[in-house]
This record gives sequence, structure tokens and C-alpha cells, in this order.
Amino acid sequence: MFTAETIRVPGGRNQKIYRGGKGPTLVWLHGVSVVTEQDPVILELAKNFSVIAPVAPGYGDLAEIKELRDVHDLALYYDDVLDTLNLKGAAVAGHSFGAMIAAELAAHVPDRVGRLVLVSPLGLWNDNYPVADLFARPYPDIDALLWEGAGNKPAARNAIKESEQTVEDLVALAQGLTTVAQYIWPLPDKGLRRRLYRIKAQTLVVFGENDAFVPARYADDFTSGIAKAKSRIVPKASHMLPYENPIELADMVKKFLA
Repeated sequence: MFTAETIRVPGGRNQKIYRGGKGPTLVWLHGVSVVTEQDPVILELAKNFSVIAPVAPGYGDLAEIKELRDVHDLALYYDDVLDTLNLKGAAVAGHSFGAMIAAELAAHVPDRVGRLVLVSPLGLWNDNYPVADLFARPYPDIDALLWEGAGNKPAARNAIKESEQTVEDLVALAQGLTTVAQYIWPLPDKGLRRRLYRIKAQTLVVFGENDAFVPARYADDFTSGIAKAKSRIVPKASHMLPYENPIELADMVKKFLA
């Protein structure tokens, strides 16, 4: 079971985190969709790890990102969060937008991250296989893009139709995308490629074979830039692969961190 708490971060900011599980500490940074205490990924990871899952700034209140102007501010903010939690050389895993944050943290403050798992990471740009422009699509179409190519879409996701999305769902999505947009839009390179060499951590890069948002070919871009990196491509999986099969992902993370 996960519990929510709020910690005080240097600079006077409050940070909401979820904690749960037992075992070695693992920090999980969520993707475009906000993490909750019922998130199937962290519930599965918590069987082998003491999971700490922060809610990204802006997802609770857009005012939280007012002074976090770019990826540099965001990376240093997460360094403050982990410092407050007394975590140095931590195991950090992230999905999508959260994976980009994890990579930026490991590049900006290399000693903060001991092991790194990047699942469907944003953050790089290649003209030969561009990242899809999430912000050019109507909000109701974004969910379909993220799940496009999924080979094992959960029944709950299969049941959701565009007409059934609630106002609350769309408001939460809009707020999350406003946060993401501040750090990745316009899409081409924010400089992470030039910082990848600074990452000291042993790194695992995982992509879904059918990712329609961030093509799986970016696995090579990440591993070629990080000295101690290897990749794994999951067959018949989409950008949302942690939610298609959280058991498989948790097992990959367990084996990598063992």
C-alpha cells in the first residue's frame, strides 16, 4: 500500500511523494499521466523495492513550475528533492517525460544517480525518425497516440471511448501537458544529447517496439551517448509499455538492479 506525504524542499517548495513497498530504494518518475497510489507500475515495483514516486511539479498546481523555467531548473529541483530524501547514488527509473527528467538529473548531477532505467524516454530528437508532435493533436486523440501499437492494452483502457472521457480526465490531461510542454516544446533538441556523456550510472534503456510517439530507434541514440548503457526493445509494445505489462517491466528492473 502506498501513502502520500509532502516534503519541504530547499527554496521553500512543497513536494508531494508516494511511498510504498519494501527492499532497496527506487525512485520512480512518472510520464505524461500523473502517478497515483493505485498506479499498477509502482504497485508491482513495490514487491521488490521501497518505491518513492514524486508527483512532477505542475501536475498538482501549475504555479509550481513558474520558477522552474527549463530542463536545467527542473533537473536541479529533482536533485534538491533527492537530497531532502537523503538519497545519493540512488536507483532512479522513469517513464516518458519522467525518463527525460531522470536522464537530465543523471547528466546534471552524476553522483546523485547510481543506476538509471529509462522507459520510453523523451528528450532527444532525430530528423530521420522524429518524435510525434503531441501538442498538435486534440486532447481526446492523445490517449490513442500513446497506446497506439499496444499488444496488451489493459481492459480498462480498451473500454474507454473518446465520448466517455470525463471533464476531470481532460482537465487533468491539459494540466499535465501544459507542464510537459514547458520542458519539451517546441520538440527539437533541448541539449540532452550533448549532456549524455556526463551520465556515470549503469543505464538500461527500454522501448516498446511499436511506440508511435517516441520511435524505438531512439534506444540507439541514448545508448550511443551514455557510456554504461544497454537497451531492450519489447515486442508488440507501445509508448505505454509499463502499463501494458507492469509485471514484465518490474522483472526487468529487478534483474537490472540486482
